[in-house]
Amino acid sequence: MRLPPAFLTACLILLTFIAACDRKTENAAPAAPQITEVDPAPVSDELPGLPAAATGIAFWRHPTLSFNSTMIVATSAGVVSYSMEDGNEVSRIDGFDADGVETGYFGFGPQAAGFIAFLDAAENTFRFYGVDNNSRAFLPLDGGPAIRGAVRSFCMGRAMTAPAPSLFAIQKSKVQVFNLSPSEGGVAIENGPTLETPDNLVSCAVDIDGSLIVAADNGNIYRLSGENAFAAPIAQASVSLPEDLAVITAANADDPSVLTGEILLVDLSNGAIHVFDRVDGKAHGAVELSATDSLPGVESGEAFGVTGGNLGGLYRNGAIAFGVANGDDGPVIRIAPASSMKNALSIPVGDPVSPRGEAPETADEGLIIPINIDQE
Repeated sequence: MRLPPAFLTACLILLTFIAACDRKTENAAPAAPQITEVDPAPVSDELPGLPAAATGIAFWRHPTLSFNSTMIVATSAGVVSYSMEDGNEVSRIDGFDADGVETGYFGFGPQAAGFIAFLDAAENTFRFYGVDNNSRAFLPLDGGPAIRGAVRSFCMGRAMTAPAPSLFAIQKSKVQVFNLSPSEGGVAIENGPTLETPDNLVSCAVDIDGSLIVAADNGNIYRLSGENAFAAPIAQASVSLPEDLAVITAANADDPSVLTGEILLVDLSNGAIHVFDRVDGKAHGAVELSATDSLPGVESGEAFGVTGGNLGGLYRNGAIAFGVANGDDGPVIRIAPASSMKNALSIPVGDPVSPRGEAPETADEGLIIPINIDQE
């Protein structure tokens, strides 16, 4: 059986992770940029009625209809998704203490099959649910492996040309890699390499080239590609509680065929979003979701989520969301367009990015057929 080039590319990327993590100790890093002020980006919406405080936020982008996209919120009482068009609840998974949530896709374009992964805190195992493209309902898929040892954080993603994502779990002094692929039951999981790391990593994100980006508890950010990845950070932020790291991409304002983007490291203690160029790590500054006449801002958060994908309407260039524990009637989610963050920092917004990305060009190797997650 011939493996598609995209799959081979993904394997090579994982091998670079191993080489990148050979060095465990951190050398002295350049001084962190001193951000003297935090720019405001006004809150646009608030979603009340969470079953419990958010532990993770992710976004599922509909393959063809941007307005049918959803925001997915993990809580200690289960997982809930909300329509990005009207804020109404779409689907729910009860009965789990869900610690964090991530979205992923098999395949490309309109036929891509989307799914979510969350950590079942009670069982210390990852669970997978498909997202039906028509009803947007959650559909149970094969369960993930039980994890030995506590999981501090996790992320999931793939290179733009890779047909399937990988899941990365941060644990004590290591990152465990799980390679995912479609199966009859939904998701097949293969144990990948274990990456040895410093013992102060707290969060991670996967860039569009497939490289893993990690953040340490001191605000240092590293890209795991090449040798001596921990010799010096690619970016630094002055933070107290750096629990959430993310990467978003956007079309270049001058050349839409070129993808640019930002790395975001969030301080949940004060709601500051520290923003860096995803290529060279240059600091753009920091923003906070500020109050409006009708909605309060974010002074601190329980969880953070962001996407640069086209969710339609106000959120055609992406969305930013904070889980806040102390809303008027309990836990809430406060949201702002990603364009508001970019405007506050004078970052060109560019055109909306295709919701699932363009399908890569292939020769005659054939395409991987995504799983069928339609309801019976």
